[in-house]
Amino acid sequence: MNFSFVSAPYQPDAKAALHCHVQHCSTDAVTDYPLLLSPALVTQLQTANAEVIDQAMQPSTLASVRTMLPPAVLLGNAPARPHFFSVDFALCYNQQQQLVPRLIELQAFPSMLAMSFFLEQQYGPAVLSGLTLTQRQQLWQQMLQSDLQNNQGDAIMLDYQPLSQNTALSFILTAKLGIQPLCITQLYRKGRQLYFRLQGKEHKVQRIYNRLILAALPEEVAQQARHLLTDADVSWLGHPDWYYFVSKASMLFMQGPWLPAVKLVNSPAAEAMLPESVCKPLFEFAGRGIQLSPTQSYLASLPSANYMLQQKVQYAACVQTPQQQHLKAEIRMLSLWPDTSPQPVAVAMMARLTGGDYIGMSQPQMTGGATVALCAQEPLCS
Repeated sequence: MNFSFVSAPYQPDAKAALHCHVQHCSTDAVTDYPLLLSPALVTQLQTANAEVIDQAMQPSTLASVRTMLPPAVLLGNAPARPHFFSVDFALCYNQQQQLVPRLIELQAFPSMLAMSFFLEQQYGPAVLSGLTLTQRQQLWQQMLQSDLQNNQGDAIMLDYQPLSQNTALSFILTAKLGIQPLCITQLYRKGRQLYFRLQGKEHKVQRIYNRLILAALPEEVAQQARHLLTDADVSWLGHPDWYYFVSKASMLFMQGPWLPAVKLVNSPAAEAMLPESVCKPLFEFAGRGIQLSPTQSYLASLPSANYMLQQKVQYAACVQTPQQQHLKAEIRMLSLWPDTSPQPVAVAMMARLTGGDYIGMSQPQMTGGATVALCAQEPLCS
């Protein structure tokens, strides 16, 4: 077995099925091949993912991150723990030229679950965390429908202009499970109850599957969102506050072989790190605000101390595509934490691929921007 490369067999039927399923939504960013990871690499990723989540959820880490949060970003009344984790690892070479994971960032936030499950079903179901695809799907769907009792309201998937997002595919696929995707501007409030209108009929909201990031909203919309959501009488699946409680800031309090060096920009060690670091805001999203080549004058110009330096990693050009390209990969581990489970459960792996030096979905394809692929352990399609 070759531990230095990731196979990517050409299997266009899955992407074609996805395109038919979502109709007019673009699937251009989705590859026509899966990434097949060696069992050893999957084990490393699962171990690192579990360690990252465990360290992020330590009471001391959570308390330290909360002291760094900007004022007035929290809605309040968040549950005691999050329901989702998305943890991104770069694939890099170690000294033996074997692939190893290096942590890039993390969030207690859902990402692309519906699309990953759909693609896995098309390529051929695998086993992850000891669970079949059907079992993992059932776990997620049980979480979506939890707390819906006696037809007292609907479950919705909430974001701002959801069908205009890069992740619109997942909204459309989730809608096919009966979870209505809604824009925050479609909600209105009566007392502490939230409502929306669909085809002329008023619907009460009972459960919110949240994909809304308050920091990403235009200011006027953010104010409206806070008015609507603060103290609303709803059940949350992915409370907005957990987006901040588990974030890049959590990395400052971690240790492990998968962790690149990280320091706050006002740390005494920051200047020595500059030549080999990127600068990241602690609480931004989707790669916004990242400076790939920070200087001392750049650090001096920052509006606050809520930035960190992170040691650059050398992405391995380890993915051999059917078109004979050699691409770099970042693996996103997607985990669920049901209320009834003592521990989070890794349920899917997705990848972002690029031929450039930086992986980010906001980057245009022509400049090396990322495409999206399903990941699974070999053999997926035997």
